[in-house]
Amino acid sequence: MALLAALLLWLYARVLIHLVAQWAHDPNFSHGFLVPLFSAYVLWRKRARLASISLKPSRTGLFILAFALCILIVGQLGAELFLARVSLLFALAGLIILFCGWPFFRAILFPWAFLLLMIPIPVILFNQITFPLQLLASRISADILELLGVPVALNGNILQLAAMPLNVAEACSGIRSLMSLLTLAIIYGYLVETEDEETENKKRLWIRWLLALASLPIAIAANSVRIIGTGLLVQHGYANAAEGYFHASWGLITFAISLLMLYALHALIRLLFREKEQPATSATVEEPSQSEISPPYYFVLAALLLASAAIFLQAHTRSETFPPRLALNQFPQQLAAWTSTDIPIDQETLDVLGHGEFLHRIYQKNSNEPDIDLFLAYFPSQRAGETPHSPQHCLPGSGWTPVENQRLTLVLPGHDPFPANRYIITKGNSREMVLYWFWAHNRGVASEYWAKYFLVKDSIQMNRSDGALVRIVTPMLPDETPAAALHRLLPFAAEVVPQLNRYIPR
Repeated sequence: MALLAALLLWLYARVLIHLVAQWAHDPNFSHGFLVPLFSAYVLWRKRARLASISLKPSRTGLFILAFALCILIVGQLGAELFLARVSLLFALAGLIILFCGWPFFRAILFPWAFLLLMIPIPVILFNQITFPLQLLASRISADILELLGVPVALNGNILQLAAMPLNVAEACSGIRSLMSLLTLAIIYGYLVETEDEETENKKRLWIRWLLALASLPIAIAANSVRIIGTGLLVQHGYANAAEGYFHASWGLITFAISLLMLYALHALIRLLFREKEQPATSATVEEPSQSEISPPYYFVLAALLLASAAIFLQAHTRSETFPPRLALNQFPQQLAAWTSTDIPIDQETLDVLGHGEFLHRIYQKNSNEPDIDLFLAYFPSQRAGETPHSPQHCLPGSGWTPVENQRLTLVLPGHDPFPANRYIITKGNSREMVLYWFWAHNRGVASEYWAKYFLVKDSIQMNRSDGALVRIVTPMLPDETPAAALHRLLPFAAEVVPQLNRYIPR
């Protein structure tokens, strides 16, 4: 078993090192340090019960272990961190089932499943959770501020106060508090609703489920308190304090409020649904049946699987390929009859976009025609989880409301047809048409999920994980039809696409 543990650590060393580094540097998932410690505590608490379980080794553990190692190989070679990390849990499950059996694994299912909370959410899902939470927190806060007599105009996740605008960033959206609060809600529910292992099955498990589910509305409510408090400080002339000391300390205050709400909810449940005291009964301990000893070839096959996967990954570990390319700032300033002006990107936006290369320009053909906004986001490597942000999440955060969306096929001269997204967005009386797609290796796709599939495929086949987002936007005239606006965008897109391979290598 010590040899198997050593092989497992050798195999997952890089995955674990990168995971711990993300816990240390990413505030969204700093709770990861607590998760394995609590799982270990639960196992220690269950030690008497686990010792009484008869071991029934099962060969199905070998298939689960093999499946886990396949996921690991795909995740490592395919630049998909989540797959590589989650494969560790399946590998542990496979080894436990192989040597201890299904009854033992069922007994430790809770601490094993709890380990999922230590693995950061994939970026695609993270963005889909973050932006709706931002919008919801902004909307709730704006409504309550108006009830408190504070005039506020809401544009997406921006609260426009008389003194200054408040931008509800990801830190205020509730995602950080939600992940940490969900973790602590599960821990709290386990500790207060499980007195001892002999009576655990008699406790009310539904309370633990309810406390975990309640972490979502509690996190949103607590973050709304944070935004409202900041808005009141700004309204009453304390803008510097709102952006300084109080903005930094609001995080701890918000989390304290969340914990108090969680405790209050639990106290209310226990008040409304009191448990009837039952007379103490003598516990009967069943004699465990004879444990089975796993055949020696189980160990040999498990060791061979782990060693083979480790050797295979070592043999295929190589530096990522970065083909020569031109920097995005060298993209032509003039395309056909369009001339451009660069739009600076502030540091706060760059921090949100991630570690990539970005270009934002306004192209104009003549004074009688609306201009065209071009945005390019290129990531030379996506192995660390940095990927292009989808406009369908970012644009609503800037106050734009999608009113019409369509997936179309772009048929441009000199290139095979490829799919793209066409959106019509509004803000007040303004309308704009957005055309965007994901681009990598001379291939365009419209879906984030197809882009992720090709990322894994290209990383395995080409040892490359680079990719980009291309977004083209134009204002729509008051009476302009979508067909007319698209007719203006397509010739510009036909000028952009032939240039892409010089800056986003094929």
